[in-house]
Amino acid sequence: MTMTETIPLGDYLFQRIRQLGITKILGCPGDFNMTLLDHIDNVEGLEWLGNCNELNAAYAADGYGRVRGLPGVFVTTYGVGELSAINGVAGAFAEHVPVLHIVGTPARPEMEYRMWMHHTLPGGSDSEDPDHYVFQRMSAPVRCASAALDDVNTLAEEVDRVLFTIWRKSLPGYIFVPLDIVNAPVPKSKLDEPLVLKIVNSDPSLEDALVLEILDALYKSKTPTILVDILARRHRARKLVMELIDKTQIPSFSTDLAKGFVDEDHPAFVGQYNGRLSRPGVAEAVESSDVVLNIGPVISDSNTGGFTRFIDNKHLIMLHPSYVEVFGVRYDGLHFLPILEKLVARIDSSKLPLFKKADSFNIGPAPVVESPADISTSYFYKYMGDKFLKPNDIIFAESGTPQYGINDARFPKNVNFTTQLYYSSIGFALPAALGACVAQREIENEGGEKARVVLFEGDGSSMMTIQELTTFTRNGYNPIIFLINNSGYTIERAIHGPEAKYNDIPPDWRWTELFKTFGADESKYFSARVATRKELEDLLSSKEFAQAEHKARFVEVVMDRLDIPWRLSGQVATIAEKVKVWFTDYSTKRGEAPRSA
Repeated sequence: MTMTETIPLGDYLFQRIRQLGITKILGCPGDFNMTLLDHIDNVEGLEWLGNCNELNAAYAADGYGRVRGLPGVFVTTYGVGELSAINGVAGAFAEHVPVLHIVGTPARPEMEYRMWMHHTLPGGSDSEDPDHYVFQRMSAPVRCASAALDDVNTLAEEVDRVLFTIWRKSLPGYIFVPLDIVNAPVPKSKLDEPLVLKIVNSDPSLEDALVLEILDALYKSKTPTILVDILARRHRARKLVMELIDKTQIPSFSTDLAKGFVDEDHPAFVGQYNGRLSRPGVAEAVESSDVVLNIGPVISDSNTGGFTRFIDNKHLIMLHPSYVEVFGVRYDGLHFLPILEKLVARIDSSKLPLFKKADSFNIGPAPVVESPADISTSYFYKYMGDKFLKPNDIIFAESGTPQYGINDARFPKNVNFTTQLYYSSIGFALPAALGACVAQREIENEGGEKARVVLFEGDGSSMMTIQELTTFTRNGYNPIIFLINNSGYTIERAIHGPEAKYNDIPPDWRWTELFKTFGADESKYFSARVATRKELEDLLSSKEFAQAEHKARFVEVVMDRLDIPWRLSGQVATIAEKVKVWFTDYSTKRGEAPRSA
């Protein structure tokens, strides 16, 4: 009788992760996950990269997933660890980012017999005995798949199912690993069965019919446009979309979330569409089109100029990961990628109309916001685009003034830009940039293009997650960080309470000394402070700054506390007007006296 060769479940799980091309496991140790973490060392090419806390680990996994297109993987302990991380996972779920959260849990009998283990909660109304599964239920709304590995007969299949679903849906998933399962035997031969990462819809004939309908509409159109949104990047469609644009030269636009997806020096690129908060001429160009091919839409308030996107359904084709909609007729359950592949392969550019070329659109300049400080938001981000940013840069802009101000920068070719404009959890961007550094090093080690990671961070936001600076230097990563010192929560001042104390932050932080405070040797970092345009321009053009390219570079940029980017002030004003109408309508329907927000 032949014995089946087995390996421990812990080895199988991490081997499968390594087979995807992932080299780092993020997270924090805890007593319910440490025997699982021991198995990382059994996998060649896989290493542990610890974070300062679980929330930062989730943010870093998110940043990794955005750059790599593979799941960012992090491990926490049961209860306290997984709940600390759940906000970061929720942001990844909201913005379609592949993340795998592995949770080490108590052993199966401890959970089944409701033992009073540490990290647990009392059971509630039915029993005081702890309910060990309550935390798993808490994360259910922010995951696309999960596996509680409690059946030794299906361990490999469950791991594979979750990994594939995360990749297909580009959403977070969970694997819960009980202590007594870590070393359970799994057939080693399962590792020889490849994970087939391919998206297939169930009805190819429907795909073909929709492709024909879309082609017919484009061939008959007079003023077609392509509007690219962020889910196109999240679902790894950039190559296809750019092939379509290159092939057709149809005038193309990106949303604020998808800034840089279409190269901004591409001959077909017209501008950035954000409803009425676009540059002059952009909204008119998009909304007057007779066919708008909208790829990967996210129709949120901050990605539509405060719900001022006015594209008539009779002119709109939407390609989404969960549905395809053609002129108001929606087909649920279709992923857009197979349809886009067929569309790119079959489109005949000679059948397209003689449409208006991108350079003939009359697009006006962005408004300039004056500031009492020498370095204004308008100047700073325009300077970054004109003089500092480079092709292939990986750019992160924190929630707050950076994510609005950076839209005035003209991006160079092949930039990968991230801002959490939809979920907008302040503090996200700094640890997310760490995940980007991890991803970029993997890309370079596989022979990919070299790229810088550039982070635009706010002073208030950074206080949430600043301790992760130490993880950059400890692991030899070299981001460029611009810390915007505008004395507090300027985005909140724009919304409400410009002089309120709750929008202030401690004024005496010595930002440029933080790396030293966290124990980094000066060989690992460079830091400087600038308060004038001359200081900024001299610094960035200096030999000293250039020679620090292998270090983490940190530049504190002093701006005025009320220097509010025009898109942000416009967003606030637009939403405020809409809220008045919503409140009045709502109060009237409930028979209440109208009230203000």
